[in-house]
Amino acid sequence: MLLSDKEFYKLYGKIFNEKLAEAKYFVKNPNLLRYKIEKLKRGENKLLAPSVDEFSHKMTYYKGFVKYPHRLKNYIVSKEEEYLPVRNFFPTIMDLEPNSRCNFKCIMCHVSSWEKGKRAEDMTFEQFKEFIDSNQNFIEIKLHGMGEPLLHKDYFKMVEYLSSQHIWTRTSINGSLLHKNENYKKLIDAEIGEVQCSFDGATKEVYEKIRVNSNFEKVVSNFTLLNNYANEKNRPYTRMWALIQNYNRHQLFDFVELAKQMNFKRISFSITLNDWGREEWHEKNEKLQSKGLSEEEEVKLLELSKKYDIDISVWEQANKYKTDSLENLCPWVFNRPYISSDSKVVPCCMIADPDVINFGDISEFKSLWNGKEYQDFRKKHLEGDIPSCCKSCYGN
Repeated sequence: MLLSDKEFYKLYGKIFNEKLAEAKYFVKNPNLLRYKIEKLKRGENKLLAPSVDEFSHKMTYYKGFVKYPHRLKNYIVSKEEEYLPVRNFFPTIMDLEPNSRCNFKCIMCHVSSWEKGKRAEDMTFEQFKEFIDSNQNFIEIKLHGMGEPLLHKDYFKMVEYLSSQHIWTRTSINGSLLHKNENYKKLIDAEIGEVQCSFDGATKEVYEKIRVNSNFEKVVSNFTLLNNYANEKNRPYTRMWALIQNYNRHQLFDFVELAKQMNFKRISFSITLNDWGREEWHEKNEKLQSKGLSEEEEVKLLELSKKYDIDISVWEQANKYKTDSLENLCPWVFNRPYISSDSKVVPCCMIADPDVINFGDISEFKSLWNGKEYQDFRKKHLEGDIPSCCKSCYGN
């Protein structure tokens, strides 16, 4: 938090006292939090955006607020302050890339163009820990970037460290390495908050066409192992994540059938192919980009959701933001940075490539956060002069 305590309490003292009391109450009474969440749940007759397991998510937040009250102060400012070039808080949520390399060469992914599927060296555990320890305001981290995180030798150690700090953590994996050394158990036991399981084809032919260097049968087996273990431990934190494109568009309903076979309780369809702020990838993926879901398809998916008791959601990023009001601007450039494996500060995970744009090294993170380059970048959004690397996320 960049406000003085005097300024903070004048503006937000009442909110802070209420939120801290709430956090302490539910940390002592977790069953009441679970009951409250269940009571507030309402059936929706439409497909929603993906949502996390609310109990584990809120409980992690609450434990962190009780142990680290300064974290709660910073969080309150982040929620109350409007979009301005200068931020009076430090980021509460971020994406941190432990490694930028992958064992797959997916046809729609920027990683496939890198030599040997690698952009930079891995972030060491020591670099990771030093950064987390020097920035005590994080409440949530996506520990994943451009690549397969389970290739990192200290990945589980990183997750465990974040868990010990009451920082809610999510990741995205391709499933190829879960069987090795019982990684499927290690991931759940490290107290990960959510595991997005990328799965882009409902048959071997389609899957291996999209996910080059993959093995359909092995990944199906591995995700089944992961789900069985997570369900056995009553940790419903896994999610099938299917990136819909022209090659797999016809398999929309087959994905749900396969998700049921692998014992997933949640599946999300992502409709948007990314371009990482690069024109060449915009052109490539524009040819693969599929149309959004029709009303008839949504109805059918809702029927399958009820039939199989699977939560089905849809994520669509392209043209999501607009410049007509502050509320419709992209929030990430104001709130949520991306840290690359070679320690560069990037505006967001949709760019995720420091070679496109970065604001400097994380060793200077606190000064960079409100530095001139970051401020100028935010000003462009506020003035409607959207940077070229951000335009695919904005509509007309």
